[in-house]
Order: sequence, then structure tokens, then C-alpha cells
Amino acid sequence: MKVINYFDSDRQSHWLNEIKKGDSLVSFCTYAEKDDIQSTDLTPWMGFVYTFPEYRGHHYVGLLMEEIERLARKDGVSEVYISTNHIGLYEKYGCEFKAEMKDIEGETSRVYVKKIQEA
Repeated sequence: MKVINYFDSDRQSHWLNEIKKGDSLVSFCTYAEKDDIQSTDLTPWMGFVYTFPEYRGHHYVGLLMEEIERLARKDGVSEVYISTNHIGLYEKYGCEFKAEMKDIEGETSRVYVKKIQEA
């Protein structure tokens, strides 16, 4: 699997269409200032993490996490946050449970933090 940074790509329209179709994508996520958690000072976030069913179980989330860590280091960030209802997934990649928080729909979500190590 090749990790492609959408914002560094000269084919953004192509990749946006691929996300909609899902035909040649394995997994994707966002790296953004905000996510689905209601007002918070926590930033940045790894969000919208998704691996297509036929590719699950191959640790592709780990590759995405490595790219997020690279971007965070470049930005001088020491922590990245993840909002999820999964238990046991992100812990495999060194994330620690931080707290339960309300998302924009008012639902409870688990928030994890990934400490970013200097290169």
C-alpha cells in the first residue's frame, strides 16, 4: 500500500473521486485541526479513519498512523487526538485513552491521544 498525502498530490480531484467510489482505495483518514468532538482546545486530530472491509486485518491503520506522525512532527506537534468508539484498535499503535467526550451529535465518544516522538 502506498500512502498518498491528498494535499501534496497533484491529483486531488482524482483521489476525491476515488474516496467516493472506494474501488482502488485501501484505507484513508484525515489530519485536521478539528474533528467531531464538540468545542475543545485539543488539536490536531486524526479523523474519519476507514479501511475498506476486504482490506481489514492487515494493519493499514498503522501505515496511516505513521504518516500522521510524520505530518505532526513536521508541524512541531507533540500529540494527536483520535475520536472513536473502537476499543482495542488504537491501543495497538501506542495511543492512550484520554477521556469520554461528546461529539457534535451529542453522542459519547472515546478520545485517545497519540504522543509524537521526535525523529
